[in-house]
Amino acid sequence: MSAPTQESEDAQRVELESWTKHSCDVTRILHELAEHSGVSRPLRRLTGERRFARALEVGVGCFSLGFLAAHFADRIDQMDGLDPLPRLELQPNDPALRCYLQEIRARMTYVVGQGERLPFDSAVYDLVASINVVDHAQTPEKILEEMNRVLKPGGLLVFGVNTLSALGELKWRIGRWFEPGRFLYVAHPHTFQWRRADAMVQRTVRGKVLWCNKPHPVTVVAGHGRMSFWILKKDD
Repeated sequence: MSAPTQESEDAQRVELESWTKHSCDVTRILHELAEHSGVSRPLRRLTGERRFARALEVGVGCFSLGFLAAHFADRIDQMDGLDPLPRLELQPNDPALRCYLQEIRARMTYVVGQGERLPFDSAVYDLVASINVVDHAQTPEKILEEMNRVLKPGGLLVFGVNTLSALGELKWRIGRWFEPGRFLYVAHPHTFQWRRADAMVQRTVRGKVLWCNKPHPVTVVAGHGRMSFWILKKDD
């Protein structure tokens, strides 16, 4: 599943415009900090006191915050964050928040690059994460393949993507047909239902699913869109 190059470039263009517009917006920044924190509790429960020597997050956003740096940094010795967009400076009108953001951003090395072509050697990370990224990208499955490649045997992969119900996806496609230039549709070249996303994850990452927030069957058919998460352990 690959989006046309022009669709992918348009998605990155409108994303950068949006990030830049809100780089001083306290509400937007706080939203980015908290948005994906829901997977932190199960990740901590599953890992116990385990530490990770080296971690990577694919798609940290050009605010350079991401999930790992904001919610799991105390378990990581060295962290890289990759995004295709340039890193933006954040200047919210709140000195305490600015200091907190600087602390979070200092926890990772920011790398500009494509998730489909990770500029890292194979089997070098103990933990790899990517949340709310692949539906914005050109080739989602290739990003997962690359994440699997750079992950060490026995390492953990944390993955999240927004999933729609069957009716929700139908509504999305109708809306996109009527308003193709709307930000929501341009920024998301791909959509996923839960079963399709689950099949992609398990097909791409050779390992065991330790936890996922599988939706109720009714939600699969007619529920609201939701962030679906997986935590996997790669085979030794």
